[in-house]
Amino acid sequence: MKNIRIGMRLIGAFVIVAVLTVAVGVEGYIGLRTAEKEIEEMADVYLPSIDALARMRYNMRNLTVVVRTLLIADLSDQERARQRDLLRQARENYGQAMKKFESLERYENEERVWQAFLVQLQKTRDINDKTLDMIAAWEKNLQDRALYDAATAQVIGETGEANRVLIGQISQLIELNLENAEKDKLGAKTNIAGHITLMASMGIFSPLLAFGLGLMLTRSIIRPLGQTLRFAENVAQGDLDAELAVRQGDEVGRVAESLRAMVETLKKTLRQAQEQSRIATDESENARRAMAQAEEAQRQAVQARAQGLLEAAHKLEDVVAVVSSASEQLSAQVEQSSRGAEIQTDRVTETATAMEEMNATVLEVAKNASQASDSADSARKQAADGAAVVGEVVKGIGQVEAQAQSLKTDMGDLGRQAEGIGQILNVISDIADQTNLLALNAAIEAARAGDAGRGFAVVADEVRKLAEKTMQATKEVGQAISGIQQGARKNLDNAGASAQAIERVTAMARQAGEALRQIVTLADTVSDQVRNIAAASEQQSATSEEINRSIEDINRVSAETLAAMRQSTQAVGELAVQSQKLQQLINNLKSEGEAA
Repeated sequence: MKNIRIGMRLIGAFVIVAVLTVAVGVEGYIGLRTAEKEIEEMADVYLPSIDALARMRYNMRNLTVVVRTLLIADLSDQERARQRDLLRQARENYGQAMKKFESLERYENEERVWQAFLVQLQKTRDINDKTLDMIAAWEKNLQDRALYDAATAQVIGETGEANRVLIGQISQLIELNLENAEKDKLGAKTNIAGHITLMASMGIFSPLLAFGLGLMLTRSIIRPLGQTLRFAENVAQGDLDAELAVRQGDEVGRVAESLRAMVETLKKTLRQAQEQSRIATDESENARRAMAQAEEAQRQAVQARAQGLLEAAHKLEDVVAVVSSASEQLSAQVEQSSRGAEIQTDRVTETATAMEEMNATVLEVAKNASQASDSADSARKQAADGAAVVGEVVKGIGQVEAQAQSLKTDMGDLGRQAEGIGQILNVISDIADQTNLLALNAAIEAARAGDAGRGFAVVADEVRKLAEKTMQATKEVGQAISGIQQGARKNLDNAGASAQAIERVTAMARQAGEALRQIVTLADTVSDQVRNIAAASEQQSATSEEINRSIEDINRVSAETLAAMRQSTQAVGELAVQSQKLQQLINNLKSEGEAA
């Protein structure tokens, strides 16, 4: 990680946090969509299917009751017409219920039973039409006992059996819908529990990972940068022997490497400057001693002029030889010192160039830190956008929760309607009991009347049978209504469980939103730290400028030394000229001495 650029590290960390944020939002959305789909399937498929099937069964039983009622010989024409209207209405009602059920989605097991029901429905319809034709023929001659017995046998026998089979198939379809709803409910509970567990895990893991990444990135930047800054401060204070242990491939490592190279170049340049200064000092001292010797020789020559020009000339010749030799050596040494001063000036110039390059590198680090700060601000904005998305998810959960509560209310209304139907059936059962009791009383009175009441006894017996069948049918309807009530209660419980699950999902979504807000806070903290890095880089740049100014001072001193060396060279040249003049003077003195 030390060899990865700081900007890439920050971008990678924020990309990981953003991916986890999106994953939490997507998981919450998938869980909500799954729960919504299960609830919609219950509300749009199972409940309408059960309602349509219940209405079909209810109207088919009404049709059976109408057919049996038409067998009562004492019915008035108006009552028979009303029963015919009820028959048509029952057929229209169950036809509409059939269309509603056919438009809904069905499972494979339902489809098999439904196709068998359609075949049985056509068969039962033909049988009912045949029975109604027989009743219509009997109604034309109510005194025809044979037609009455045939119609009664048809209603009790083939027609009743066909209707029972048909109603049994409808009841089977209702049971299948209840079973499928129960299976989907269990599946929905399992899916919701899985999504809740996953969201909880991700909601806990995401803040921990974000905190860990932030801590790791901060340490990987602050520690080496602090060491580099302390090293630069020590160098600025004159400690060129300080050590810098930072060795890595990022911007901080490049700055550290530049600082180490700069310090080595500076130390080398200072050593060369000290050596050249020492050499220049020694050569200057030699030149001073030579000048002193020349002056002394000139003084002695003047004093010896009176004693003897020849002796003085010989001595001065020796002195001039020494001075000339010393001048040549001094000229060579001064020239060498001048070249050393020029080399020193070049080295100091190279050091200044290296310092400028290092300063540019420090400025680049500050620029990268600024870019990293911008990346941190962008990541914070993305995290804030993620928090807004989670807020929208929470809002969607609230809408689904409202739908679940509405479904729960509708289920309660359905249960109350089923209870109302049960009360109506109780009234019908009471009426059937009273009818049965009246039929028994009529049979007793007919028996007392003897042969004159035999026909009335037959009618009373049929009325009693019809009342018993009505009671039986009412009991079956009551059982069916009880089944609907149980199913409604189960669905009500399921709706309540779904609402509780949605509440838990809402709580988890809120926790995810809180985690995102914490991530935004952490992003702000990281952004502040990156700004601190930029400030530290600027401080380091200022320190580098101070070092650069020191090197410029050294360069100025080196230039002055070089100028002094050039002046020394000029002075030595003048000394050589004076030596030549002195040699010429000595030659003149020797000539004069020999002439004397």
